[in-house]
Amino acid sequence: MVRALLITILLLVAATFPSASPTKPQSGAVSNRRLELRVNPFADLYFFVYKLSSTSEKSPGNEAFAPAVEVARQLPLVLTLIDKVPFELENAAAAEKLFATFPETHKTRNGEVVAVREKAVRFGQSLVAVEKPFMETVWPQHKVLIEQAMTRIERTLLPKEKESFDYFIRHLGMEEAKASIPVYLVAETPWPGGFTMWGKDATRGVCVMSVTAYQGSALISGVLHEAIHALDLETKGKGNVLVELRERLLKAGIPEDDTIVRHGPHMLVFIQSSETVRRLIDPSYEPYKEGVFIRPGLQPLVNVELPIWTAYLDGKISRAEALDQMVAAFVKARKSDASPKVQP
Repeated sequence: MVRALLITILLLVAATFPSASPTKPQSGAVSNRRLELRVNPFADLYFFVYKLSSTSEKSPGNEAFAPAVEVARQLPLVLTLIDKVPFELENAAAAEKLFATFPETHKTRNGEVVAVREKAVRFGQSLVAVEKPFMETVWPQHKVLIEQAMTRIERTLLPKEKESFDYFIRHLGMEEAKASIPVYLVAETPWPGGFTMWGKDATRGVCVMSVTAYQGSALISGVLHEAIHALDLETKGKGNVLVELRERLLKAGIPEDDTIVRHGPHMLVFIQSSETVRRLIDPSYEPYKEGVFIRPGLQPLVNVELPIWTAYLDGKISRAEALDQMVAAFVKARKSDASPKVQP
């Protein structure tokens, strides 16, 4: 899971769409909730199209979406986030209207100038064209999957929401974070299945989770993972652990483009969200035998960070000692030429 590039990379039509207001927990007041779980057919359509565009393989039964998929391939997801987070809008017509206000061109990080308005408007038009068939043929099945995931989250995470947030906020040094976080549950997205995105307001993260990419306790961990990213945005530059670790690695002489600097702080997000689930929600959860934790290019990061961070969570060492030990271990690994070589 990554923030949208950011990846490093979020309604209502009265006559067409059913109510898509944020789903509320079944019990108690929600004014102090940290998570705003949202179910939105247009968001589901948006990411479904990008999911189909992420592979060159044909998707049987989805031929009606081919024109929209082809347009999406010409407009990377990150380029739709120039102003607002378009999938928060109420329908495809609203997205088309927003895209018409985009600047004519946009300069990407690598210096490429893209005719973003033309591409975005065509994408909006293509979404308008497929909205009705999507609602008729795809959304009913997706809605069932999303509702099942929502039920699990409401049953397992929400009763422990405050405790979970307090736990990782305290350990990650994000006490300044106060925001409530929108989390859109959708059926399908491109890899990796979880995102935190933003528009002009780079302190307000909007999260998206695929309920087919992550299920069971992995889904709960994924929601917390993206929530940490959102709070990281809100507390950026205020001394949270993710910022501090990156700054200390750079100060220790590790280059900015090194895997350790690029992915070391992010690995802490994986570990902290997993441990929050293991310790507070589901003791039987075993995340360390799959996914990012067994990816060859990241294994050296896991080997360093997991035992040190869990020792900190166990109260055996302080947070300062944990950071000291991780930085020292990474510096030693680079000097012994044992740092990661495979790019994840």
